[in-house]
Amino acid sequence: MKPLENRLQTFRQGRINTRAEYRKQLVLRNNLEKRFFKRLDTLFRKFLNVNMYLYKEFGLYDPTIAAQNLNEDFIPLMLSHYKRVFQAVYKLNEDKYVNSKKADEAFVFGRSVDFELVVNEYFNTRQLILSGITQRVANRISKTIEIGRADNLTLPQIAKLVSDKFLPISRSRASLISRTETHSAASFANHSYHATVEKDLGLKMLKQWVSKKDGRTRSSHSAANGQTVDMQEDFLIGGTPMGFAGDSKGGARNVINCRCVIIYADEQDIILD
Repeated sequence: MKPLENRLQTFRQGRINTRAEYRKQLVLRNNLEKRFFKRLDTLFRKFLNVNMYLYKEFGLYDPTIAAQNLNEDFIPLMLSHYKRVFQAVYKLNEDKYVNSKKADEAFVFGRSVDFELVVNEYFNTRQLILSGITQRVANRISKTIEIGRADNLTLPQIAKLVSDKFLPISRSRASLISRTETHSAASFANHSYHATVEKDLGLKMLKQWVSKKDGRTRSSHSAANGQTVDMQEDFLIGGTPMGFAGDSKGGARNVINCRCVIIYADEQDIILD
């Protein structure tokens, strides 16, 4: 028989296959990420086209103003994406609990949560980070313009130089942002969901870190696979405390491109590898 920490139990789920649960969460996140990437990539392309038209025709470009203009579209886009992620994660959990053979009553936890409040709580933790993203995008364009000016290029030539350099970078950036922000938001949503389960139902919830078993996973995240702590405790990931995968407390080195997920459990159901 496995040690007690490996024989965890989850509210109204019965036996939990860790890898199957991992795949469910990852499939959901990948689908959300792909849809959002298209919207974000389109936004960055539009931003570039508008600004390079103004520069080519009038020689106008101010990175501070450009970042502010980008924020007007980028911030609402991110908020709508966070809402979509939270809704999907909550539904995944509710479907899992309600459909469980052990569920003796309909488990509609989402109704007990002020959904807008939870999403806005998360959004407020991300606003400074999001504003930093748009300013870096605007600054990158500004630096390329300066290079063109130093080489005595014409306005149309500089606009083309910026477009040629920025488009591949913006696509890569949109991919990275989509992946990281989707994963972080989904992890926060999953954590907040189960934190309320513990509070409202008086359960003793535990959580387990599950990492992808391949060569692309950070060594510290691979080492954390199977680490189990109480709901209110932090995992130690390479010596850094994190409440869940994607937790901003871990810093960029633990958050960017992370694919780990958390399994939440109480003492009723068994978690299996």
